Amino acid sequence: MIMTKPAQTPFHQNKNTSHATPAFTLVELLGVITIIGVLAGLTLGGAGAIRRHGATSQAKSEVAALQAACERYFADNNAYPAPSTMPDPSTTLDVNPTVSKYSTAGTTLFTNLVGSSTLTATLTSKRYFEPKPAMVNTNGNYFIDPWGYAYGYNSNGTNAPLIWSTAGTMKGETNKWITSWPKL
Repeated sequence: MIMTKPAQTPFHQNKNTSHATPAFTLVELLGVITIIGVLAGLTLGGAGAIRRHGATSQAKSEVAALQAACERYFADNNAYPAPSTMPDPSTTLDVNPTVSKYSTAGTTLFTNLVGSSTLTATLTSKRYFEPKPAMVNTNGNYFIDPWGYAYGYNSNGTNAPLIWSTAGTMKGETNKWITSWPKL
């Protein structure tokens, strides 16, 4: 009769010897899990900062593109789009980009630069700006920034327009705004 040796597992002691086979202890496993958790936290924290930086860069380029489109509009019409109701970026009363003044002025800007009342409507005038669909609100009649708020727009028709994004802030933190005018 042939005798076979029983299979050894890492958690059982070998019957033929007096020492245990090597295995991880609970403390070692908890240490590794803790290190992985710390590294994941650092990585995810950095991802949020990168996402915010990306949204800021996108808003800066969109403000510059809207400003350039306004200049093209001015070159053809000798006037900038002039909304009937304009938000005033110098007052703290208009820091909330969800108020109707933002969308009213934005609708005027949208209609004049896109050449129609919505992105998919038939053109009624020359198109000066071709926005990405993500830059247009769900009703399709004003521009929104990467944070989902309406871009601010202010122009009397003769002076260069002021275009800005509140950069997702609604507490009057105008130093964080992304603007078409230089910061002083």
